[in-house]
Amino acid sequence: MATDKARNDMFFNCSKESEVDYVAGNYDDSKAVKEFLKKKCGDGTIKYSRHKEVYELIKKDLGYDIPVHK
Repeated sequence: MATDKARNDMFFNCSKESEVDYVAGNYDDSKAVKEFLKKKCGDGTIKYSRHKEVYELIKKDLGYDIPVHK
């Protein structure tokens, strides 16, 4: 799955399960990414972050490449 550029420019909304599912769905290990996102949402790390920043944090902390835009 590829990321959507327009969506990357928007803020990530931790309160929407669909946001968490969308981002996690861009990765082969979506379960691990989903758990990571929920943890980071819970501790406020990604509150008011743009999607791009969330992907960069996933790469930094989990080592997963940022999905390619199509």
